Amino acid sequence: MADTTYEYLGMGKAEIDTPVLLVELEVLEANIARMARHFRESGKYLRPHTKSHKTPAIALKQLEAGAIGITCAKLGEAEAMADAGIQDILMANEVIGAKKITRLMALARRCDIMVAVDNPQNLAQLEEAAGKAGVKPRILLEINIGHNRCGVAAGSAAAVELAKAAAACRHLRYCGMMGYEGHVVDLEDKTARDGGARECLQRLVDTRAAVEGAGLPVEICSASGTGDYYLATTYAGITEVQAGSYALMDVAYGKLGLGFDHALTVLTTVISRPSPERVITDAGLKSLTPEHGLPVVKGHPELECHALSEEHGRLRTLQGSSELQVGELLEFIPGHGCTTINLHDQLYAMRAGKLEAIWPVAGRGKVR
Repeated sequence: MADTTYEYLGMGKAEIDTPVLLVELEVLEANIARMARHFRESGKYLRPHTKSHKTPAIALKQLEAGAIGITCAKLGEAEAMADAGIQDILMANEVIGAKKITRLMALARRCDIMVAVDNPQNLAQLEEAAGKAGVKPRILLEINIGHNRCGVAAGSAAAVELAKAAAACRHLRYCGMMGYEGHVVDLEDKTARDGGARECLQRLVDTRAAVEGAGLPVEICSASGTGDYYLATTYAGITEVQAGSYALMDVAYGKLGLGFDHALTVLTTVISRPSPERVITDAGLKSLTPEHGLPVVKGHPELECHALSEEHGRLRTLQGSSELQVGELLEFIPGHGCTTINLHDQLYAMRAGKLEAIWPVAGRGKVR
């Protein structure tokens, strides 16, 4: 954990030690309110994906704004959210192996957990374990709608057969299906993004129709993310959306013009000025992740981050020289928020330039 001995609520940004992860509460809350309003008006449900922020305090704000529940990627994340009192949780991933299945059944005693399944062997294992534990977790079939990761093939006979097997389980509550079009949701070309998303969503609703045609109900049909949430809510067959990155935003999603603002930054200190054209900061690869692009320097369009080493950010001027002095503060907008947050134990919540709260990133490192 970060040493907060010399930090206190109400302190200004200039007093906070760096590097540190910041969230601007006014922007966060506006993003949450904007998305909540869209779902109220569309008559669909929002189930935010918390892998984006891993922070129960943010999940609770999303629920207070009207979200039906939350989504998690890993069992450890779901456990952290249940520890915070959150009840309606979808684990949008398969739970494989005796140890994890035992943990899942323990979690089912504490919250209304729902888990993805894409093969009959795993379904049978979950059914047996639930019977022994005396619990009845919910089940969603995961359908491969084009991302080619997990999931039974869309529109296939195997999908219908798996639905029949799930519905026949005595100790599991079959609720429907989910799919994820992750390969298209972040495409910068809106025409390509929308076209690809429509193809994937149509595969999901067609699979829903096939399952319903076999006489099985589909209470939940869950899909999509921040990049195409506005399309998913136009489909009658889609009931809920798993968007997550909208709350904090990052450089990659910011390029899509979705109407949400950047709430997340990494506060960093200028520690060296080797030349008028070069600025070195104390935030590097152990504070930011570059897989979706290098961070942007907030409020300084004349500066470009051109490289990150383990503990250093390396900036250069795009023209001329910089007047920044050693000791001055900068803020990086992360290229990818989800993996950047996973590097930090705490999130410093700022309002009007003052520290309002220090939130634990309780899902940080929960990869099991």
